[in-house]
Amino acid sequence: MELSEVEYDDPDDASGREAMGEYARVACDLTGMDPRYGVPALVTIARRESSYNHPRWRVNTGDGNAWGPVMADGHPRNCSRGATQCIPPTFAAYHLDGTARTPYDVVACMCATIGYVRDRYGVNTSGSNFAERVQQADPTRPPKGY
Repeated sequence: MELSEVEYDDPDDASGREAMGEYARVACDLTGMDPRYGVPALVTIARRESSYNHPRWRVNTGDGNAWGPVMADGHPRNCSRGATQCIPPTFAAYHLDGTARTPYDVVACMCATIGYVRDRYGVNTSGSNFAERVQQADPTRPPKGY
């Protein structure tokens, strides 16, 4: 997907740990990742990045990514967005066809995250090394941005 095709509407998906687990199972199904590995990794990322998609934390306007033209949601283009905090260029590059075009959609954001970590960190198809390769996805280690 092209960056210009990213949309900035927030469908107001559910928040909370249980909801993140349900969304993560769908994302694993769509991407072929084993939910035994993908669900706990994605839920951990969602907890650390957006407090389980809490409305207050769905967009990060306070880090180094928060620059660029103001988009339809009222925030600079490169702000991290969504449950797993994808920046729009990353979301566009790893967008899974057939999912929503907004990083605020939890399943679409998680699918893009899976594509990204597979490419950037060498997470294998099953996801069995997800927590090992991406510290932010490992609940046994301290948080570390990804």
